[in-house]
Amino acid sequence: MSTHRAGLPMRRRQFLQTAAASCGLSLSAFGQLIPPKAGTVRDKLWLFSNPRNADYEILRKRSVMSPFEAPVYMGIPNIFMVQQYPEKAQESWYKPWEPPFEQYMVPLTMLKRVAWSLTGGGGTTQDWERKQVLSMAHKFPNMVGLYLDDFFHDPKDKEVASLTLEQLRDVQRQIKGPDKKLDLYVTFYTEFLNRPLGEYLKLIDVIALWGEPVKDSANLALLEKLAPNCRKMLGLYTTDHDKNRVPAWIGMPVPTMQRQCEVALQCLRDGRIEGIIIYGGTTLDLGFASVDWTREWIRKVADTKL
Repeated sequence: MSTHRAGLPMRRRQFLQTAAASCGLSLSAFGQLIPPKAGTVRDKLWLFSNPRNADYEILRKRSVMSPFEAPVYMGIPNIFMVQQYPEKAQESWYKPWEPPFEQYMVPLTMLKRVAWSLTGGGGTTQDWERKQVLSMAHKFPNMVGLYLDDFFHDPKDKEVASLTLEQLRDVQRQIKGPDKKLDLYVTFYTEFLNRPLGEYLKLIDVIALWGEPVKDSANLALLEKLAPNCRKMLGLYTTDHDKNRVPAWIGMPVPTMQRQCEVALQCLRDGRIEGIIIYGGTTLDLGFASVDWTREWIRKVADTKL
C-alpha cells in the first residue's frame, strides 16, 4: 500500500469526526442520532419544519432539504412537523405530505421528540387528517405532542380559531389517556396579545410565541400574564419578512439573528421558557448567512448545562 493510500483511512476518519461533531454526533454512532443530554441547551432546541420546498412561492428559491435532514444539519434533536398548503398539491414545485403519514415518521424515530400538526399553515385542518394524526400519535414513542399552527384568526375574516372550544376539548381528551399523555402546542403571534383568547388558552399546554422578530422579552412578559398556566417557547425566524418586497422573505440580518438567540437563551436559562424553536426546514439550504450563524451558535452553546 502506498503512503498516499495508507493515509486515506485516517483522513476519512478525521472527516467523519469533524462532520459528526458538527451535528452533535460521535463517530461510533455516525449515521445515527445520539439523544441530547438532559438539562442542556441542545435538549431544548426544536426545528419548525414544513414539507420540502413549501416556501418556494414566497422565497423564490428552491429548497431540497427534507424534514429529517434539516434537524440533523442544524444539530437539533426535536421537530415540529407542520403541514402546509395542501391545496397546492397540483403545483409543479410542491408536494405536501400525503397519507399515510406514518411513513414520514420512520426516519423521525431517530429524533428525540416529534410533534405533528393538527392544523397546518394558514390554520387549515380536515377531519380525516386530524383522525390520522391522533391515531399516529399513540404509535410512536417519540411523538410527544400535537401542533396547532396559525390556529387563531382575525375574527373579521373568519372564526376566532380553526377548531371550536368543544373540538379542542375533545382533542385534549384523546391525548391525555392513561397510557400516554401528549402536549398540545399552539402558534401565538405577538399581535394576539390583546385579544380575548383566554378560554382557548386554558386548553393549551405549550404556547409558541412568534414575533417579527422577537427582539426582547417584553412580549413574553405580557404572555406570562395572559396565560400563567401555560408553558412557553420562543420561535425564532431565520428569515426577514416584508410584504412590500420581492421576494417577501430574505435572510434575517445576522445582528438581529444574534440578538434573538441571545434573548431566547437568557429566557431559557431563567426558566421562563422551556424551548427555543428555529424556523425553518425550508430555509436552511438557501445560503442565508443567518442560518450559518445560527448553526455555529448552536454548535457553541448546545452542550451548555442549564
